[in-house]
Amino acid sequence: MNERMTQEKAWNRLFQQWIFGLFGTLFVLMLPVSLWTDDLKWGALYIACTLIPFNFLYMKRYRMRLTFHPELKELYRRQLARDGINSVAFFLVLNHEILFTSNVAYVCVMIFIGGALLWTWNVETQSKRQDVEYLSLDKEG
Repeated sequence: MNERMTQEKAWNRLFQQWIFGLFGTLFVLMLPVSLWTDDLKWGALYIACTLIPFNFLYMKRYRMRLTFHPELKELYRRQLARDGINSVAFFLVLNHEILFTSNVAYVCVMIFIGGALLWTWNVETQSKRQDVEYLSLDKEG
């Protein structure tokens, strides 16, 4: 269990480093380029490219957790799918004005984002509950 906590903390630190690096790149490089060229498509490209490493980090977390509790494979797979869908929803929310011009597309994107949020909440509560159950079983056994 101690090894798992160490790996979770290491993954969390790596995730935070990515976040700070991406925001730094956004403010130092992408915003000036977007303002200089007066074109927001650079920002959409930047956001699309930054979501790819995040999904790789989510895959790493999935494999790490799977080594500790293989019996929760389906739950962790749902978390991985949820993280991917949230990446798509995040991209659409930030770039809907560039990508979609009609109101129907905008409403569809909002419904998609709402569904992603509800699914995230559901999977997150289930995973916390089941993860705590397995951690308590590990302590007892």
